[in-house]
Amino acid sequence: NEAVVSLDFNPHFPNVFLAAYEGGSVAMYSTASSLASRRWDGVTAARVIAARWSPARPSAFFVLDDECCVHAYDLLSDDASRSVKSERFGKREKITSLKLAKLGDQAWDAPGQCLASMAYDDGRTDVHVVSRELSSITAREMD
Repeated sequence: NEAVVSLDFNPHFPNVFLAAYEGGSVAMYSTASSLASRRWDGVTAARVIAARWSPARPSAFFVLDDECCVHAYDLLSDDASRSVKSERFGKREKITSLKLAKLGDQAWDAPGQCLASMAYDDGRTDVHVVSRELSSITAREMD
């Protein structure tokens, strides 16, 4: 059994949550069942630090690994089993925490900018703007 290192409830569907496993897997659960409704094995070869739902898009989530790489997933993409984007941050320091926030109207269907804040083991923090592709609600999510 792998250790669970992160849990995050979907802000748009509070009965759905992500569990991130130290060994590089992520699973999506419903509060109605103890079995995963979906699992992504091998999200990364590195140790997973956190998995976070997008505060702006109900079907998007992000996974941070200990090689300072953030992997973005979109459940509505053509291949939801793979990340739609991965980006490495930092050089020698390690990211120890990832938090996402939506600016503006907090209603799930309201437009707003999405930010990602990262904390590093050297005490530094960064704030990054999440791409529009991963932070703008889509027509399919509105249905």
